[in-house]
Amino acid sequence: MLLFACLASLVFLCATSLLFSRAMDTTLSRLMDAAPDLVVRRIDAGGWAALPADEAVLAAADVPGVIDPTPRIWGVVSGPAGPLTVVATPQMMPAGLMRNMTPPSVGQAVVGQGMARSGSAPAADSRLTLYGNLSVTVDVVASFPADSDLATHDVVWMAPVDARRLLGLAPHQASDLAIRLFHREEEQAIQPDLAAAFPWPVHITDRSTSTLGRHQRAIRTGGITLTAAIPALLALLLIIVDTGAGSTGRPMQWGLLKSMGWSTKDILRLQIAQAVIVGLPAAMAGFACAYPMVFYPPFAGVTAYWITGGTHLTALVLDPAGAFQVMLEVAAMVVLPYLATVFITTLHRAGGDPWTMLQANPWH
Repeated sequence: MLLFACLASLVFLCATSLLFSRAMDTTLSRLMDAAPDLVVRRIDAGGWAALPADEAVLAAADVPGVIDPTPRIWGVVSGPAGPLTVVATPQMMPAGLMRNMTPPSVGQAVVGQGMARSGSAPAADSRLTLYGNLSVTVDVVASFPADSDLATHDVVWMAPVDARRLLGLAPHQASDLAIRLFHREEEQAIQPDLAAAFPWPVHITDRSTSTLGRHQRAIRTGGITLTAAIPALLALLLIIVDTGAGSTGRPMQWGLLKSMGWSTKDILRLQIAQAVIVGLPAAMAGFACAYPMVFYPPFAGVTAYWITGGTHLTALVLDPAGAFQVMLEVAAMVVLPYLATVFITTLHRAGGDPWTMLQANPWH
């Protein structure tokens, strides 16, 4: 029972951290695949600056390879419970999500699940006040679906007129310019020509760099959490040595078996079979607990809070692609060392002659 509890707990800890890291990486990569290839932002001595939308579109369209330059209106403002992201350009949201929603009119807003749960916007037909260049109060007419929480948790979708007032943008200005390329692999090579096409300094961000940054962040998050499992794995191996093959009465039992005709190979097979009988159900129990903790809300939100120390995303939905591969990796990382320890310990202590092992009996 002790070995079963230790193995199941260790598998659960390792599988939860690795599954969450892999799922976050897969989900964010899928979202980034729909992102624009390049994002152009105007900068000046003070940092970010609004850009003239029509002039920026014309300048970008003159660069060979650029297609569909789209001015975007968005920014970060203050809400009743903290910073919020205001969006007025539907192209910034996942395409599948936007097909099923009606754009808000002037004075209306669609909010993410985070605000609906925090009480900032308890339900439809409530009012929400945001603070930016000016304070703007809007009527909340709907909320984003729960399964889009990873992308829309703190998002407020507003009409362009309201968003410009809130962000301090003139009617002809935009926050940045989203660009798609005819050949995505040219996103690095085209940046010098694109930057030279604008009459003011710009900062260009490409999709690959953003995707790589998110990938590294997801892997680092899972790796830091997994580091805590290394002392637990070492402790498990010590428990196996002490309470398994190394218990006080075990050599005497092996001595009796060998005196009855058992060979060292037979004892090894017995010990490995016993280890498998305990280890496989323990691993399966650990996996059975770890999987819903990552892929089923609201448990996934608790896991996100535990691993990242961030916001509790109650309705977090992650992509399960690659989960089976992660489970195989965890099995190799935990179960194989467990079986190897049982094998080596048994081979070391059961290789003597029967009389010597019988002498190990403390009551002899």
